[in-house]
Amino acid sequence: MSKNNMSHHSLRWRFTLGFITLQLLTIIASLGLVLYIATLSAPRGAVPSTWYPQEIAKSVTIDQNGVVAVSPTQALRTVMDERPTSWFAVRLADGTTLTHGVIPKDIGENAAFLDNFRSVELRGYVDAPDRQATIDKVQTAAGEATIMAGGVSMSLYQLVFVVGQITIGVPALILLLVTLVGVPWVTKWSLRSLGTLTDRLNKVDFEARGGVVNETGLPKELLRVVREINLALNRLDAGFEKTERFFVNAAHELRTPLAIVQVRSDTLPQSEEKLHIQKSIKRLTAITNQLLDIERYRQNPPISRKIELTRLLSKVVADLAPFAISKGYEISFETDVSKVSLEGDDEALDRAFSNLVRNAIQYGGGRGDIVVKVKADGSVLISDQGIGIAGDLHSRIFEPFYRVNPHGSGAGLGLSMVNEIVEKHGGFIELKSSPDHGSVFAIRWRNALQIAGRG
Repeated sequence: MSKNNMSHHSLRWRFTLGFITLQLLTIIASLGLVLYIATLSAPRGAVPSTWYPQEIAKSVTIDQNGVVAVSPTQALRTVMDERPTSWFAVRLADGTTLTHGVIPKDIGENAAFLDNFRSVELRGYVDAPDRQATIDKVQTAAGEATIMAGGVSMSLYQLVFVVGQITIGVPALILLLVTLVGVPWVTKWSLRSLGTLTDRLNKVDFEARGGVVNETGLPKELLRVVREINLALNRLDAGFEKTERFFVNAAHELRTPLAIVQVRSDTLPQSEEKLHIQKSIKRLTAITNQLLDIERYRQNPPISRKIELTRLLSKVVADLAPFAISKGYEISFETDVSKVSLEGDDEALDRAFSNLVRNAIQYGGGRGDIVVKVKADGSVLISDQGIGIAGDLHSRIFEPFYRVNPHGSGAGLGLSMVNEIVEKHGGFIELKSSPDHGSVFAIRWRNALQIAGRG
């Protein structure tokens, strides 16, 4: 029992796990993208106030002769090329000064005073980049130096604005994409068991009694539903079996009194009433026999053996020829192949073909030809020249107890049984018929090429 329970997962935890995974992926992707954009932005001068003086310090070099110079790094060279207003001054401890660009006069005149501070930020001219500057004492390759730099946007507002936009905008965009793509995917992944359940329900067949839905691998939330479905299927099976037993028992019980009534009716003097009674007895006898035939076919295990169709059909025609001739027909058997075989139950197929031929005899109008023909692909055609069947009734004649002529002697079960037998042998029936132009019943096989190729 515990092993069976372990095979069932929970939809609740599957959804939870899926959405937690999506959230973690969103956070990781957001952080990675924010850092990547920030890294790309810095060298382009988007946030120069955080790195500009440091890039200048990195660019200070001293050669083997002790000569100090500024060899711009790639990032500093980019700013110098793209920002013509950029400037800087590097003052070493020995008083040597290295400069680039034009230093504003008012800032330059106060350089000596500003040099007394370790870090100074001048941000009085927000709208004039060349009037903004920073002064920092930093370590360089030539020792500690005072670096005065400006001429580019040095506002911290830009830094806060850019980083804020990136930090808010990028996760929001990723979350939107994850919601549009990830949530449907998680939902589909979490509910994939419903597809499994649907497939298993589709395999439940009315003809295969005792069938239930397999519970293996289904989520816990569906187990109760599945178990109720299985209980309902068991109740339906029990009800069908009870109903079938009733009809079979009724058919058996009717056979004896019908035989007695038949014998007694035969002793009655000839009259119209006697004919009416005999006709009713004949119909009751046909219904009883067909009910027993149907149930006998359903209850007996299917027999699978090699059947030679041409031989089987020629036997059916030979057996029913005297009956057909006595009713006023010409009956013949034709074949386009000498031998064609399939796997199945020969007794069931014999019963099906015989019913179709009897149907042609009964509704053929007592005239014309009845032809049974085997085509090259294994199809079987049974045709008559009788009264025909209206097009709107073609699909209904295979329903149990349906009769084209409600007052006829038929029971309405023969064609239903024929259709069931043919379908179980991998075939289907096509009907071509119209009033006063006869009927052609064609039995086609879905594996026609394999059938025709045997022998």
